[in-house]
Amino acid sequence: MPTISELPTAASVSAADTIPISQGGIARAIAVGTLLAQTQPAIMATSPSLLGRISLGAGGPESIDIGVGLLLNSGTLTADGRDHSNFAVEGSLSLTDQFVINSSGTPKLVEAPLLRRIFSAGSNIAIDSSGVVSAIIPAGTTGSSSGADYNIATLSTVTTVAASDLVAVSQRGVDHAIAYSGFLNGLTIDMVQPAEASLDSDALWISQGGSTLVRQTLGTLWGWIAGKAPTLRIPALELAGNTELEATVHNGIVLVCSQPITLSASAATLGDGFWCQLINVSNGNLALSGGIITSSGTSMVLPGQTASLWCFSYSIGTIVYALISGALNSNGVPGAALNLTSLGIASTSITLSWQAPISGGAASGYTVQYRVTGATSWTQAIQNETSTGYTVAALSSDVSYDFVVIATNSFGIGALSNIFTASTTTAAAIPGPATGVTVLVTSSTSVTLNWVAPSVGGSVSSYIVQYRIAGTATWTSSISTTSVTSLLVTGLTPATSYDFSVTALNSSGDAPPSATVTAITSLQSGDVTSITWNVFPVGPYAVGIGSIGVNAHVTPAAAAIQFGFSTSLTVPPVTWTAGALVNTNLWGAYVASPTTGGSWYAWAEGTDGSCPTVYQTAFVVT
Repeated sequence: MPTISELPTAASVSAADTIPISQGGIARAIAVGTLLAQTQPAIMATSPSLLGRISLGAGGPESIDIGVGLLLNSGTLTADGRDHSNFAVEGSLSLTDQFVINSSGTPKLVEAPLLRRIFSAGSNIAIDSSGVVSAIIPAGTTGSSSGADYNIATLSTVTTVAASDLVAVSQRGVDHAIAYSGFLNGLTIDMVQPAEASLDSDALWISQGGSTLVRQTLGTLWGWIAGKAPTLRIPALELAGNTELEATVHNGIVLVCSQPITLSASAATLGDGFWCQLINVSNGNLALSGGIITSSGTSMVLPGQTASLWCFSYSIGTIVYALISGALNSNGVPGAALNLTSLGIASTSITLSWQAPISGGAASGYTVQYRVTGATSWTQAIQNETSTGYTVAALSSDVSYDFVVIATNSFGIGALSNIFTASTTTAAAIPGPATGVTVLVTSSTSVTLNWVAPSVGGSVSSYIVQYRIAGTATWTSSISTTSVTSLLVTGLTPATSYDFSVTALNSSGDAPPSATVTAITSLQSGDVTSITWNVFPVGPYAVGIGSIGVNAHVTPAAAAIQFGFSTSLTVPPVTWTAGALVNTNLWGAYVASPTTGGSWYAWAEGTDGSCPTVYQTAFVVT
């Protein structure tokens, strides 16, 4: 018997074709149509869709499409509202319109008029059956016709009023609200009825012990002012520099001039009624300028004099007038000099200062005398000193001295000033020698020196730097400096060897000079005749990171050059880096990498700008 694989293949199958089956253990034949009649055919449907029967008559299930506005998700069909976009647009809302609402999970229709029932009218507000919202005019109010039972007494009461609170006003028949602050600002003084001549019984508004306004009479106010008058103090202002009088600053006060200054004034600026009092307590004359008319005919207020200054208007115009007190008696012996004191004290000297007498005749000169404290006799330091200050020198260190000043003029000798006592300071030890003298920078005509302050001896007040041409025996020049430990020595000769020495000193004397250091100035600027590149930038280099080494041969060999970078073959760099002599005629430097990317060119030239030379090949910075 042939196997199934040995049977020929059927080209097609029909319902009448038969196939073998086993039925109760007996082999039988059955038609294909009969066999499949009892089976469910395969159902094929696209997603998402439903299965149903849309054709007439008997038949199998058919695919039903899901329309717009419905969503099939996990076997559940729901509405998603997308079909609403096709609804007609309602242009207005009427009382017959309806709304769909969710009422405890159940959809219901609501008539539009029912919406207003969820609102309730507040105080003085009404909503009628047509939905009109309106204000209610309180009963009993002028013009009221509503008859509503509104009464201001039913409102809550406030005890304070803020600036932002609102007040009801009627403006040209229309109701408005205005802030309380604006309501008060609306009351201007020109709205008030004019008053008659003032009487003691007239009243003013005042605040007394709080923000509440109370009434006060002019009579009571005048009594208060009269009680305060005895305690009134005129303020005083010290002037130590040239000043132009101002009405807002200087009116009604005493101006104490502690220095011999110049005061100016303008009638147009001060105005009618200005007044001030001038007192000159300085040791010099007070000058009045700017058209001030004086009672003495002079524009000077002498030491110790006063001047009352007014600005007033009369038939001629407005002027500034100064009434100057009587001048010092020019026909008498001067009084005593004032306020003798010290401006500075050293180990061998004391600087004195005093003020001119304010009594007697004017002083034409001063005599300064001193003595050791406790001694009985005086030593004259100076006679006919015309200034009000003098330095007494050649004193012993760490000694107490008394000083006195006597004013004199052609009429005689005035009284002694106050005795001023002061001690000179202890003499400082002579400093030791400066050390570590080195040459930092040289050019064709200058040398910069640096040194270390002495580590022994007294403190240094200054230094003297000496120099000479190397090989000579005499120091030809010296420069005094402050206590700084460096100096630029200029005016030297190019290409010349110099010796340098530094000496420290103070008030007690000079220290031994430092060790001598020798330096050679470079050739005269402008002598660079040629530059030949030896090491040049190749790149690429990082933007702004590190430095780039360059060097070049220079003619003449000792002529200093500088290096720089430019983005142009024709325009030199903006900044330069000074080169250093490597050996023989080779000069080099490390130049900072450019901070901007691109193509750059290396440049070199003499430090004076001579012989500018550019390397023709660019290097790249990224």
